[in-house]
Amino acid sequence: MSRRSRAVGNHPASRTFVEQIHERFLPAPAPEPRDVVAAVDTAAPLLDRNHAAELVSEVLARLAGTGPLADIWSDDEVTEVMINGPGPIMIERRGQLSAVGRISAAEVHRLVEYLLGPTGRRVDRRLPMVDVRLDDRTRCHIAVPPVAVDGPYITLRRFPAHVRALDELAGPAEAACLRGLIAQRANLIVFGPTSTGKTSLLASLLAAVAPSERLVIVEEAAELPRLGEGAVRLEGQPPNVDGIGAVTMAELVVTALRMRPDRLVIGEVRGPEAAALLQALTTGHRGSVSTLHADDPAHALWRLEQLARGGGAVGDVAAHIASVLDGLVHMSRGADGRRTVSAIYEVCADGPPRRAAMGVQAVAS
Repeated sequence: MSRRSRAVGNHPASRTFVEQIHERFLPAPAPEPRDVVAAVDTAAPLLDRNHAAELVSEVLARLAGTGPLADIWSDDEVTEVMINGPGPIMIERRGQLSAVGRISAAEVHRLVEYLLGPTGRRVDRRLPMVDVRLDDRTRCHIAVPPVAVDGPYITLRRFPAHVRALDELAGPAEAACLRGLIAQRANLIVFGPTSTGKTSLLASLLAAVAPSERLVIVEEAAELPRLGEGAVRLEGQPPNVDGIGAVTMAELVVTALRMRPDRLVIGEVRGPEAAALLQALTTGHRGSVSTLHADDPAHALWRLEQLARGGGAVGDVAAHIASVLDGLVHMSRGADGRRTVSAIYEVCADGPPRRAAMGVQAVAS
């Protein structure tokens, strides 16, 4: 390998080299690959073929809009990517945060356009925040000035390509208890703080449902993976640029009940749909499951009650919840980043939730 190859190939200076080639083609439309090849050959005629090909690929990725995310996105262990305006790119891998590379102001703006282009959504000073699903595995949130002081801010959450086994998310006794609860058609709420694996556990629970059962899944932004031919997925929709066309979660729950579900699944209860969920459980849709942001079981029940009241539920809502909900499953994340089931609780009509015995009869009604 030539001295020039070593200087450019695996050296920090290669990043500057890529940026220089990248900037030559901005802000014109993306060039043909042969044009980038020619630019690299002209700038570094002594570069060996392999390193030249790597640099061409990186320049093309940046011009396409993915920029320095190209390599990050190929790593299946990366579950979150956080861009806080120009500067370092933060990622979460195996539950741990780290900085990988940097992104320029021009690249941040181009990345916003690249991510939102296929969705038909927009973000600007009038609509400074947007939340979209990019594909079956990726959810994207973007905030721009004036609400994002140093923005644009981009947060990308990736979901596993495959459903994890219950034993990966729970101890042997807890996993056995959860399988029993699913088999006995217990109504369950999975709760925990943000990014503790609630959706992952929900997917694992649904994978334990018999293939013959019809699941109707309602989500604000589809995050659960495809779960077989018996599963139907409904996704909420925001209003269009004219402020019309919105489809709320509450409306989707009503729609779901007209689709003959064996089990109703709500990806996350966070609004008025809580009242519709309680009505669905009251009408006999046993084995329904959902998730909820909460820190402890008492808080989970209190929050569900407040959300249901916001959706129009009246009367003794707390007693109503206790009569239709069987169990609460607490997800937590340890200091090592591992997400796991920390406890399973029985919902009691005569008092606060109590830890369930690992025999499923203690929870299922």
